[in-house]
Amino acid sequence: MLLAEHYLAQHASPFAAYMALQRALMRQYLQQGGTEEEWCRSIAPAFRRRYAAVFAGCAGALVLS
Repeated sequence: MLLAEHYLAQHASPFAAYMALQRALMRQYLQQGGTEEEWCRSIAPAFRRRYAAVFAGCAGALVLS
C-alpha cells in the first residue's frame, strides 16, 4: 500500500488522500484511452474495494460507500 501511504502523507485527511489518489488514477486511465463510463462501471468499484478499507482504517469512522 505504498500509494496509500504516499497520499496519506501529502493530504490533511484520509478522505482527501483517497480522493486525490482516485483522481490521479482516473486521469492516467483516461490518458491511456479509457472512457469515463468504463472507469465508473469497472475500475471505480475495484478501486473502492482495494483502498476504502486502507483509508477508512486511518480515519476510524470514515465512510466511502
